[in-house]
Amino acid sequence: MSIQMNTMNAARSICLLSIVLALFASCGKNNSETPATSPITPPPVTRIVSFAPSATEILYELGLGDKVRGVTRFCKYPPEAGQKEKIGGQADRNYEAVVRLKPDLAVILKEQRDMIAFFDRYSIRYVTVGSDSVDEILESILSVADACSVAERGRAIVENLRERMEPVKDVDNDNRIRGDKPKVLLCVSRDGTGTGAIGKCFVAGTASFYDRLISVAGGTNVMSGVNQAYPTITAEAVIRLAPNVIIDISMSYGDNQRQQKNCGDWRSLKTVPAVKAGRIYCLSGDYLTIPGPRAALILEDIKNALRQR
Repeated sequence: MSIQMNTMNAARSICLLSIVLALFASCGKNNSETPATSPITPPPVTRIVSFAPSATEILYELGLGDKVRGVTRFCKYPPEAGQKEKIGGQADRNYEAVVRLKPDLAVILKEQRDMIAFFDRYSIRYVTVGSDSVDEILESILSVADACSVAERGRAIVENLRERMEPVKDVDNDNRIRGDKPKVLLCVSRDGTGTGAIGKCFVAGTASFYDRLISVAGGTNVMSGVNQAYPTITAEAVIRLAPNVIIDISMSYGDNQRQQKNCGDWRSLKTVPAVKAGRIYCLSGDYLTIPGPRAALILEDIKNALRQR
């Protein structure tokens, strides 16, 4: 009886030992031959539709212009983007045109998430871009680059933009600002341009990407206490805020005569320090209101305005 028991115990021990050895062998095989996690390679992108000017500019900056099939009617840069088929705008999207173009990727603003159900229905991949801050713009470039398998190109662009957005130094050789930073009012839109008076103004608050550009350029946003993207203020508020510099990018001013007339509206606020010192800068350019790769150009314009006396 004892011999039989010993034999059975030995058999059980051999069985358990075999299981343990098999487990060790299995673990060794997984660690050496099959990684625990494998990088997921996104499918190749060949046909892209863009639902915002900033998204379109990111795509072209990444060298993907030849893959862009459709853009909004507001996408005009670079010039070749304007030749692409139009898929409407924010308020009148042409979904039929999108289906006809058969895209394998859509680039949308994060505020356009109401389109996701449509993309899911037609199995269209999508990536979102944002513009609330400079960092979000840079992250958007990286996200689009990753989705389109050009991550290295995206990192190079972002690195270049970060370098260009280094804050200015306080030292001044006739073109730099020393001492206190000037208070800057940046107007992005306003009512009644060219009327000789200042109406309702939409200005850059601390929650807008312009706030970072003003700071990097060597100024202080006069709206620093307002945690909104684009608050509305009146002429009376401008007087109370007393900015040292006013930068108006509220429209593409067109010819010089019209620009001078519209810019002259600010002179009606005679007690404002910026008006007294003649430090009113009305800028013109299609890039000024597009939070994309050309944000560096906006920064240069702000820097140039703050360097002037």
